[in-house]
Amino acid sequence: MVLLFLFLLFISGLTAQPGRRTGRWFEEARRHYALRDYTAAIDLCEQILDRDNRMLDARLLLADIYFETHDSGREIVQLEAARQLSGMPLIIRRLADANLAIGNYNKALVFFQQYLEAEQPAEQLRKAVDRKMESCRFALLAMQNPVEFRPVRLPETINSPSDEYWPGLSIDQQQLIFTRLVKVPGQQVQEDFYTSFHSSGSWSEAVSMPGINTSGNEGAQSLSADGKVLFFTACNRSDGLGSCDIYYSVCRNNRWETPVNAGLPVNTASWEAQPSISSDGRFLYFSSNRPGGHGEKDLWRAHCLGWGNDGKLRWGAVENLGDSINTTGNEISPFIHAANKDFYFSSDYHPGMGGFDLFVSRVLNDSVFSAPMNLGYPVNSFHDEQGLHITANGQTAFFASLRDSLSGIDIYTFQPDNTFQPTPATYVKASVKDAETLQPVLADIQLINLNNRHEAARTEVAGDNGTLLLSLPSGNIYSFSVSKEGYLFYSHAFDLTETKDVYDPYLLEILLEPLKVGAEMDLHNIYFQTDSFHILPESEPELQKLSAFLTENPTLDVEIQGHTDDTGTAASNQELSEKRARSVATYLISQGIDGGRLQSTGYGEEKPVAGNQTEEGRQQNRRTTIKIVGESLEK
Repeated sequence: MVLLFLFLLFISGLTAQPGRRTGRWFEEARRHYALRDYTAAIDLCEQILDRDNRMLDARLLLADIYFETHDSGREIVQLEAARQLSGMPLIIRRLADANLAIGNYNKALVFFQQYLEAEQPAEQLRKAVDRKMESCRFALLAMQNPVEFRPVRLPETINSPSDEYWPGLSIDQQQLIFTRLVKVPGQQVQEDFYTSFHSSGSWSEAVSMPGINTSGNEGAQSLSADGKVLFFTACNRSDGLGSCDIYYSVCRNNRWETPVNAGLPVNTASWEAQPSISSDGRFLYFSSNRPGGHGEKDLWRAHCLGWGNDGKLRWGAVENLGDSINTTGNEISPFIHAANKDFYFSSDYHPGMGGFDLFVSRVLNDSVFSAPMNLGYPVNSFHDEQGLHITANGQTAFFASLRDSLSGIDIYTFQPDNTFQPTPATYVKASVKDAETLQPVLADIQLINLNNRHEAARTEVAGDNGTLLLSLPSGNIYSFSVSKEGYLFYSHAFDLTETKDVYDPYLLEILLEPLKVGAEMDLHNIYFQTDSFHILPESEPELQKLSAFLTENPTLDVEIQGHTDDTGTAASNQELSEKRARSVATYLISQGIDGGRLQSTGYGEEKPVAGNQTEEGRQQNRRTTIKIVGESLEK
C-alpha cells in the first residue's frame, strides 16, 4: 500500500506544482514519513493544508500515514478531500478499502463498483476486488441474521489494565494459561505467560509462569489435554531455526522445565507460530509461511510420534491442510477442538466481515477438511478476531477482545451458537494407587478406539503422583486399561456412542491389586454376541492384553469366571456364563497359554457388582473376571 501512494504522489506532482515554501515543507514531511516519525509528518502536512487546502500530495500523504497507524476514520476524511481534487480510480479504490476496514459495507460496495467502472483493472486485481465485494455482501447478510453471542468478561484475577489474550485450557477446565502484555516502567513491553486455576467456582489470581517466561517474548500457546506439555511461540532466539519457532516445555513434579525448540520438520528457516496440539497428542497444528503453501501464511500439521529415548518429541511428516482451508491470503490461529472433529482458525481471505475472521471446518475421516464456515456476526466484526478456545463439552468459548479502552484487550467467555458448536468430548481423570498401601503407582495407560481398529492405541504413563487425564471424543467405544509390573491390570470400557449434548467426565480411583493368590480383576472389554458365547472381534485388544499378561507371569494359575445379568432364567444364565468362560480359555490356549494353568467357571447371575434395574448396571454385571488361584515357582 505504501508503494501505491508513492505512485499517487508521483502522479499528483505532475498535476499541481506547490509553492516554494510548501514544497520544502512537503519534502520534509516525506522525509519524516520515511523515518516513521508520523507526528512530525502530520504537523507539516497540516501546515501545508492551512496554507493551501487543495494540495493533493499532502492529503494523500496524510491518508497513507493514517492507513499505517490504523486510523481509518481520519484516512477516509483525507481520501474524501483528495477525491474532490482528483477523480483518479486508485483514490476511489482506497476509499472502498478504508470503508470496508471500519464496517461501512454499503459505502465500500459503492466505491468498489465505481472503481471497477473507472479503472477496468487487470484480471488479478479484478479478482481481488470481487473478493472484497463478496465479503461486503456477506457482512451485510450476516448482520441481518446475527448468531447468539453474549460475551462475559472474566474477573479481575485474570484481566488487568494490561492486555490479556490467547486463552488456553486443560481439558478438565481447571487450568487457564494466557498471554499478558507486561508493561514495566522504563522497560520495553514484553509478552509473558500467566496461569490461573479454577476452584470452588472461581478463578485464582493469575501468576507468572516461572521456568518458561524470559526477558524476551513468549506467546500464542497451546496446552496439552493433560496440562503437562505447553507448546508456544518464541522469536529471534539463539537456538531458533527461523524468525519465529515453536517450542515446548514439560511440567514434571509441578515444575515447568526449560523449553525445548521443537526442531525439524516443525520449524524451518521460515516463520512458524501459533501451535495447537490435538487432545490425543497425534497432531500439532500451526501457521507458517514456509515454501510449498497456497498463500502468504498457511495452516499445517505435524504428526507427533511420541517421546524419544532422549526425552524429546519425535515428529513424522508435516502436511499442508489443503486448499479447502488455505488460500492465497493468510490463515492463522488454528485451534483443534478436543473431539478432534471441529477445526477453528482465522483467515483474512475467506469471505467475512473484514480483517481476520474466525471460521470452522469439520474434520472428516481424520484427514479431510470441509469447506470453512464463517462463525457469523457479531462473533466476527470488522476488527481482527483470532485466538479462540472452546471447552471439551462444547458449552463455553474463550476469546480475547478489545471492548473497553480503559482495560485494554481482555479475555471473555460466551456460549457458542449451535451453528458452530463442536461435537462434544469428555475425559477420564483418574488416580492410580496400590490397592493395599494406597500409594500412587506410575502405571502404563492404554486407550483403544474399538470403532476404528486402524487407529493406533494411545499409550501414556500416569504422572508423578499417579494421576492421569485423557480426552474421550464422543461417538466411539473405548477400551481402557492400566497396567504395572507386579500388579493385575485394570480394565474399563467407555461407551460414548449415544448422541448427547454433554457427557459427564469419568472420575476414577483405580486400585491395582498386587499379584498374589486370591487377587482378581474384572475385564469389561470382552464382548460376546447377544445370548451367545461367540466372542466378538472388538474383544481382541483385551484378549491380547490378557494373553500377554499370562505370558509375562508364567507362574500364575488363574480361574476365568463368567458372569451375567439376571435377564432370562437362572439356569440359562448359568449355562451361558460357563460357555463364555470356556470360550475365553479356548482363545488363550490358541495363543500358546498352557491349558493346565487355566480353570473356567460360570457363576451366572450369582455375583452382581451393580443393580440389574438399569441397563448400565446390567452391563457391569455382564463381565469376565480373572482370579489368581495358584502360583508355582517351578514354571
